[in-house]
Amino acid sequence: MRSFPRPPSCTGLIRCGGDTLSLKLHVELIYDPGCPNLVAAREVLAQALRDAGMPTVWTEWNSDDPSCPERARGLGSPTILVNGKDVAPGPHPWAQREPGQGPRCRIYEDESGKTVGAPPLSQVARAIAEAVGPEVG
Repeated sequence: MRSFPRPPSCTGLIRCGGDTLSLKLHVELIYDPGCPNLVAAREVLAQALRDAGMPTVWTEWNSDDPSCPERARGLGSPTILVNGKDVAPGPHPWAQREPGQGPRCRIYEDESGKTVGAPPLSQVARAIAEAVGPEVG
């Protein structure tokens, strides 16, 4: 799987065949280096975008990289934001740490109550659907 960053300013309408598609979607994946759940988060994100009929495009931020925006540095790993909103808002059990001192692992709960390391597909899909809104055309 490959993903290509899209700048936050990429919004508006595009024509695809005979359809007009809304580009009201900006997706970000924030991770710590060495995060054991990064691959799973990428897979969930790609599947949710495919299921929504959207390009599998998002921006990834390494939270230890100096180019990572300040707003993303304190988030647990992995975190998925859709239009700046966390797909799984609420209190999060992750360990705070200083940059370079190991990952701030974040855990999630799936539909059955099981603890998982990446946001559940249903939560990511719901966030994408809410961001895209009604079809434009």
